[in-house]
Amino acid sequence: MNRNKLRTIIFGSVLAGSLALPAASALARVDWRDLENDRARLRTDYEELAQARRQREWDMYHHATGYQLRMDDQAIQNKLDDIRRDREILAQDRFDYDNFS
Repeated sequence: MNRNKLRTIIFGSVLAGSLALPAASALARVDWRDLENDRARLRTDYEELAQARRQREWDMYHHATGYQLRMDDQAIQNKLDDIRRDREILAQDRFDYDNFS
């Protein structure tokens, strides 16, 4: 490859990268609808957690197998993980909305 082609490729890459950065921040803008969606997802997670806990209680009352109780415990743990992750997303979106909107 000759020098002119190499310079053109390097210059084009730098130029494309510098133009992509402002576009990325504009695309990452948080809207109030994003916050509402985050809250709705969190409400759904809490409802599903309550359902998983009720299921575990029902299974315990009806003498379910150890396997079923472990599955219930895993479902509860998965919901707790979802809640933690969704709360982190909501906190980040609130921060972005307050600081960049």
